[in-house]
Amino acid sequence: MSPPMPRPTELPLGCTLRRPRPDDATEIAALMNAVDIADTGTADSSTDDVLETWALPRFQVERDAWVVTGPDRKIVGYAWLWDRKPHVEIQADSYVLPQLAASGLEEALLERIEERTAEHRTAAPRTEEVLIRIFTAPHAVERVAALTSRGYTRERTFCRMMIDLTSAPADPTWPAGIKPRTYAPARDEGAADLAIQESFAEHFGYVREPHHEWVERRTNQAGFDPELWTLAWDGSEVAGAILAYAQEREGSAPALEGWVRELGVRAAWRGRGIGRALLLHTFAIFARRGITHIALGVDMANETGATQLYEAVGMRVAFRHDLYEKRVGPGLAT
Repeated sequence: MSPPMPRPTELPLGCTLRRPRPDDATEIAALMNAVDIADTGTADSSTDDVLETWALPRFQVERDAWVVTGPDRKIVGYAWLWDRKPHVEIQADSYVLPQLAASGLEEALLERIEERTAEHRTAAPRTEEVLIRIFTAPHAVERVAALTSRGYTRERTFCRMMIDLTSAPADPTWPAGIKPRTYAPARDEGAADLAIQESFAEHFGYVREPHHEWVERRTNQAGFDPELWTLAWDGSEVAGAILAYAQEREGSAPALEGWVRELGVRAAWRGRGIGRALLLHTFAIFARRGITHIALGVDMANETGATQLYEAVGMRVAFRHDLYEKRVGPGLAT
């Protein structure tokens, strides 16, 4: 049985809810960074992040995002959601100016997310359980309290791992028969898709993407450069792939950060050191560009032992975020 819905939550005095406008993106990013700094000590968001969310498949700003302005009309709250699995798995996020964390604004934004999810539920198949997933820093006390009061439960912990290269990375050791090759957009789209989607197929929360969406979301990401993507080949078979980006860090030094979005090795090729070789190969590419700060995200309960691999090449846990989930109920579509 679904938990009872809480009473409607009012906005703090003087605040106004509206839909985002295109020229809000930079101010929204600034709000996100204020929350990032409160949560992790580091600004981790950019205007590009906001725009990339708004460009997600099926996402429409006029129905899937909200901003809250204060009495001075500055943005003090922001929330969005996206049906990562159409109408079924709802990925959501909300940001509240840290000074207003205990104002009730968090609850008001969660209420908007849940109302929109209820609309998705009417289009979800009856055979599917509709759910909402939201990340939060473990020590964000007010946000955790808002989530738990509305029936969300902690499901997993994910972490950001980082390395600052102080010397040249170790040379990769490629297993016999395995050859690395830089990604070529027209030639390798199918192989990269196969390597990554198959590698992640058994991971928690995996949702298979249509090929065109998979390619578009990754090649339109800020910092995309095909020279930073590498595929590992065993003859004519792709064994694994790494998708990396050089991203700007707003208000931080160094200005560029290496970001590993995905690293995957297909099941038949695991246990041979291909993942480690791909990672060290990518470290070397970044180092040649003068990019020494490299980061990635990982599920702490990753089924393939990824956390241990990253630690073995010198990466460390920088901070953690907990994934909260709320099961809304079965779909209602006939």
